Amino acid sequence: MNPKAVLLLTLAIYALACRTTHMSATPGATFGSPTDSTWNAAFESKIEALRLRYHIPGLSAGVVYQGTLVWKKGFGYADVTNKVAPDEHTVYQIASLTKTFGSIILMQQVEAGKISLDDPIQKYGIRLGGRWGSDTSIKIKHLLTHTAMGTTWNGFKPGYSFRYNGDWYGQLGKAIEKASGQTFGELLVTHIIRPLQMQYTAPSLNDSVDFALMGYDRAAFAARVAKPYDWQHGQLVPIRRFKYGFSPAAGIMSCVSDLALYSDAIDRGDFLDSATWKKVFTPFVSPRGKVFQYGLGWFVTYYKGVKLIWHTGWWTGYSALLVKIPEKHLTFIILANSQDLSRPFYHIAQPIPGFGFYKPFHKNLNNNPLASDFGKAFIQQVAGL
Repeated sequence: MNPKAVLLLTLAIYALACRTTHMSATPGATFGSPTDSTWNAAFESKIEALRLRYHIPGLSAGVVYQGTLVWKKGFGYADVTNKVAPDEHTVYQIASLTKTFGSIILMQQVEAGKISLDDPIQKYGIRLGGRWGSDTSIKIKHLLTHTAMGTTWNGFKPGYSFRYNGDWYGQLGKAIEKASGQTFGELLVTHIIRPLQMQYTAPSLNDSVDFALMGYDRAAFAARVAKPYDWQHGQLVPIRRFKYGFSPAAGIMSCVSDLALYSDAIDRGDFLDSATWKKVFTPFVSPRGKVFQYGLGWFVTYYKGVKLIWHTGWWTGYSALLVKIPEKHLTFIILANSQDLSRPFYHIAQPIPGFGFYKPFHKNLNNNPLASDFGKAFIQQVAGL
């Protein structure tokens, strides 16, 4: 090939590379315009296709950019029978997203000097049952980071392995109450919900005492809640008899618009000192130096060198996902009235009866938010990663 042809070919390849790079970066680069149909239409189409693929009756979703809810959308039905469409104010059980609120309340007690993360659980009357009981080697930090259980390989020593356990995380409520003299519900309402004016957020309707703290009309609030469903044996089944408890591990009811306020408050550094927030979003490290994917109440990982912070929710009839990308000032919030915003993206062992725990395997939503097709769509199509 002659030199002129080589030069022309080189320039053509360079031009194509630049065009490809520009196109792949477009969603993140042009994100500041919430009316930009280039990413809106494609993203909405993707979310709707995923909703149908996973048989989810209804979704409410939103994207927060630089503190503002710049995109919000309801998909499907909050009530299938009556064909009620959801929106950003539709209320869902957010399940384990509650753990992020629990972390804030607990860390406020730590900052006040009322709790130490190195306190043994025994100090607060916490008993975990089985071989663990009130073992003095199990500290508050181990419950907070899901590292309390251990395995047969390390003699069930705490701090050496990550084994997600929502029931044990919920026991942190005992430490919060004993240290502060107030219940988790009382602190949640006075320190987070009311200051942020989260109008559609409350403890579970099934916890009459804590729900009453909000002073809401029960029937009026219940009317805002998306009906729960499950996909069983090839058909959508309404959930009619299930009680949703309330603790630092699960049980908050909320919506996209309120969680956008919550996300913005976190980005501003509200609730906790900056040094404490840094600890919250730092992965826990074992005594042997192994870095886990969980900090103090949040999952944390890196993708293409960019920090991703997230939490999931999964309960009978409901599921949730919240993903934060601090470097890009972006947050994705999506809530569903079935389990299948979360369930398909976990590869788990069956829980041991009476303990309610499981150990994640392979790459799943407890390791990587891109394991979720919904999370992946946001991270790649909107954030441009």
